[in-house]
Amino acid sequence: AIRFFQRALQVDPTYTYAHTLCGHEQVNNEDMEKAVASFRAAILCNDRHYNAWYGLGTIFFRQERFELSEYHFRRAIQINPNSSVLHCYLAMTLHAQGSALKTSEALEVLHQACEKDPKNPQLRFQLAHILVSLEDLEGALSAL
Repeated sequence: AIRFFQRALQVDPTYTYAHTLCGHEQVNNEDMEKAVASFRAAILCNDRHYNAWYGLGTIFFRQERFELSEYHFRRAIQINPNSSVLHCYLAMTLHAQGSALKTSEALEVLHQACEKDPKNPQLRFQLAHILVSLEDLEGALSAL
């Protein structure tokens, strides 16, 4: 797949989506350095392409660089505020930072996202996960 995206970029080097899809494929192949370069190239072509910001956020999350991950997920949410997936990843990043303040914000983000998208199981699972970590087992059960 990467070969086809690279071919598309030879035809049109400003094709933002091809840069982004190439980045996601590189993440799947565990080539984070090239993936970062692809996502950054997409942002250079179009800084309103939330999927590239999301891609960078996921890489930094996997690398446990949570402040950078938070920044990139927040940028993605500024562009696409209705995505419950983006809110879920932001909440995961906030909680991973380990402070009570960030965990509280993560819960708030998840509660708001659940109101907007009540059928998203990932939101409910992450909410329950955080509540279990806070030893609120009844709250975790009700979240599921």
